[in-house]
Amino acid sequence: MALRMASPTKHRKTGIFYSRKRVPADLVEALGKREHKVSLGTRDPAVAKELHSQKLIEFARLERMARARPEPLYQKTIVGLAGEAYRQLITATDAEPGETEIWDVLLERIDHEASSGNLESWYGPTADNILANHELKADDASRKGLLVEIHKAVRQGAEVSRRKAEGDYSKDPKAERFPKLVTKDKAAKVAGPTITEFFELWRRRHLDNAKAAGTPDDHLHKVTRFIEFLGHERARDVTPKDVADFCDHLQFEEGIGASTVRGKYLSALKAVFKAGKRKFLIEISPAHGVDIDVTKKPRERPLGFTDDEAARILRAALGAEDDPSRAAALNKSACRWVPWICAYTGARGGEITQLRGVDFIKENGIPCVRITSEDDGATVKTGQYRTVPLHPHLVEQGLLDFVRSRGDGPIFYEPNNGKRKPGSTQAGNVRGKVSEWVRKTAKVTDRRVQPNHAWRHRFKTIARDVDMAHEYQYAILGHSDGRAASDYGENTMKALAREIQKLPRYLDVEDAGKT
Repeated sequence: MALRMASPTKHRKTGIFYSRKRVPADLVEALGKREHKVSLGTRDPAVAKELHSQKLIEFARLERMARARPEPLYQKTIVGLAGEAYRQLITATDAEPGETEIWDVLLERIDHEASSGNLESWYGPTADNILANHELKADDASRKGLLVEIHKAVRQGAEVSRRKAEGDYSKDPKAERFPKLVTKDKAAKVAGPTITEFFELWRRRHLDNAKAAGTPDDHLHKVTRFIEFLGHERARDVTPKDVADFCDHLQFEEGIGASTVRGKYLSALKAVFKAGKRKFLIEISPAHGVDIDVTKKPRERPLGFTDDEAARILRAALGAEDDPSRAAALNKSACRWVPWICAYTGARGGEITQLRGVDFIKENGIPCVRITSEDDGATVKTGQYRTVPLHPHLVEQGLLDFVRSRGDGPIFYEPNNGKRKPGSTQAGNVRGKVSEWVRKTAKVTDRRVQPNHAWRHRFKTIARDVDMAHEYQYAILGHSDGRAASDYGENTMKALAREIQKLPRYLDVEDAGKT
């Protein structure tokens, strides 16, 4: 099932997009609101999506700042921060400093405010912005010191700007008194390895072991979300609480299911940090020991399709290519063939939508399909291939004729090397189209049963009914029975074809159209 990611909200009347996010319950009082909400100032969905991503990062920073504890700042840091106020003023007035009288009035006013003890009301917002830019939260003493230094810096900048108004653009001899602060980017470089570097270590080993080629894109998406949540990627600064907070954020703020958070997001972080630990770049993985409780829902029906549901889908599939809708021709072909192939092989939907013409072979004269990885990046779940004999009923329906018409490449889509979202593949997109078709056209709407994967469960049930031996079930489905004895000998195609033919024919194709 595809996850619904956070998206900008469109105003019903104006069409303007807004960025909205619920404030965590523990921060409502501190932030004085229950929701972050800001106009993105655009009606363009693409622009809104990009701006929304930036706003989510800002919201996350505000929340981190709200949770942060005030800390004392070194004098050098305080003066360095004040230097930013100086440079902001100098930059803003450099090209057109205005009249000298303006600066005389300003200098008199800021001196009056300083002598009156009004530094907070005069410079408070500036201090807040500068501290926020560096994600710092100063204690009372440090904040008072910062206000004093900002006053000095602004006065210095005003004097320089007044001289420019008189035509004197000579270099300020005191400009170098402000020490340079280490930026976030530089801090990441000097603070040791980054999370991205750990990801690259993991990715290299993963691909070198010939594992699923699509997994790195999916993991990168999860890791990037974590970095955005943290606001940095200094691997050695990440704590188990950071990982746990991220998982809570996904589950309780974004509404992602516990099983998905544990199986996708947390699993990716565990793998990536383990890669860093393996190279002795960190002593302990911050993801180690973090876990999520996943409550198993009570089963209210079989996980596989019922007889009625199976017949409804397969009967509808026979006419899928003649559907008058505007769906792409190959998507219609997928709806025609994927359910039937899944029904007679027990394969996963994604394993079938990724098939190429070259995956259909003959072994000892028996038509077979070789389920393996392909160029689009999709792979079988276990990283292993398996060869499954085709049920005679599929051959009779003309499956091999369709496959030959598609050539050696993908049979359900035209290869497209354009950019796609991380973790997204063309085979995955086709699988989604078939799922949609099962719900909308075949009318199997029970959300307790998965529109593609239910064939796998049903295959297992039918295999038991026809007394198919367990070792043949495992070979056809690509499961492992965990026994060492299974590594000895091979399941011949002759034996597998014999077992496949035990499966009863689902529909009489000639009579299906009359039903």
